[in-house]
Amino acid sequence: MFKIWPIIYSFVLGFFDWNFVRSMKWVGMKNYAGMFFREEFQTALKNTFIYILGLIPSFMVLPLLFGVMLTGVKSKRFENVYKALLFIPTILALSIICFVWMWMFNPNFGLLNKILNIFGHRGYSWLSDRRTALFSVILVSGWKYMGSHLILFYAGLLGISREYIEAAIIDGASSWQLFWRIKWPLLKPTTVYIFITSVIFAAERAFTPINILTKGGPGNASTNLSFAIYRFGFQYFNIGLASATAMFTSIFFLIITRVMIRTLDGYGYEA
Repeated sequence: MFKIWPIIYSFVLGFFDWNFVRSMKWVGMKNYAGMFFREEFQTALKNTFIYILGLIPSFMVLPLLFGVMLTGVKSKRFENVYKALLFIPTILALSIICFVWMWMFNPNFGLLNKILNIFGHRGYSWLSDRRTALFSVILVSGWKYMGSHLILFYAGLLGISREYIEAAIIDGASSWQLFWRIKWPLLKPTTVYIFITSVIFAAERAFTPINILTKGGPGNASTNLSFAIYRFGFQYFNIGLASATAMFTSIFFLIITRVMIRTLDGYGYEA
């Protein structure tokens, strides 16, 4: 009941015009239909797609690559140092990481621009430039959680029976065939889990880096659906529109997750 009631209440609020002060006014489908014609909503939806796609390299591709590399490390000491360095960002609070990266993104004395200056580039205003603001948020989010996903992939790789590996090697499988035909399909449960958590992050936790780093700006350049809900509800005080957007966002991410699971099912394994 505690889970279902807020969903029902949010759905019902989407049919009203309300700003916390005046009494609720029934507006029918105005909020649900009208949000699709708002430029801010359209930009937020586009940015959410970009955000999800941008997280794939740091949430899935790089952790998988590093996990495969880690299984080939012979030195136990180097392996532990390697894992620790990549896992440190995961145990730090996201807000702390955002403030560290704010210093690195500083256009005047930030580390990133200092490095670019060495190569003769004047650098960027990373968080206040429409071209780089969303990319900067994605970079911070990816860096924060890459280590935890590395550990998951690494554990999954270690859990693969040596019998499969040895049989494939005896049959003359190359390193690529070994990965693509044996390891990758057997990692599918881990991959599905990481993708779902990535979608959840894009739906919920992305609010924190956006709020700290860019406030959704400049303009709406880094606003995604979760931040749009906050803006509609607590900056514009349009609770009906915020509720309608929240319902759409929930359905949107459920569809994205289901599509990905069905896509992975195409490899011939059940999710």
